[in-house]
Formats: sequence, C-alpha cells, structure tokens
Amino acid sequence: MPTVAATHDSTATAALEKAAKYLCTMRCGLCPHVVEKYPCPTDCGMDTQVWECWVHFFRARAKDA
Repeated sequence: MPTVAATHDSTATAALEKAAKYLCTMRCGLCPHVVEKYPCPTDCGMDTQVWECWVHFFRARAKDA
C-alpha cells in the first residue's frame, strides 16, 4: 500500500501537470519563454511538449518562493 507522502506527491504531480496543460491551452500553446520571458530549461525541438515547459516554470517558481 502506498504511503501518504507518496500518494500526496503523486496527486500533486498530476495536479501540476493538469494545471500546466490548462494554462498552455489558455495561452494558445505559447511556452513560458514567450509569455513570462522564462529561460528554456532544455533545447526545444519538434517533439517538445509546451506544457512540460510550464511544469519546469512552476517548479522553479515554487523553489524561489
């Protein structure tokens, strides 16, 4: 049986992913580099999922808080 901490982490990760996908859709698919002038965490390519960049953006902001 998963621990409470593991369940919480899994739930928080799923919520963060859903929020990033929602925001990405609301911003017409623009990445945080365009919207927030956030530096790209990795090299972008044709297979880059923009919502993944939003997840990096939110995690970085959480560490700064």
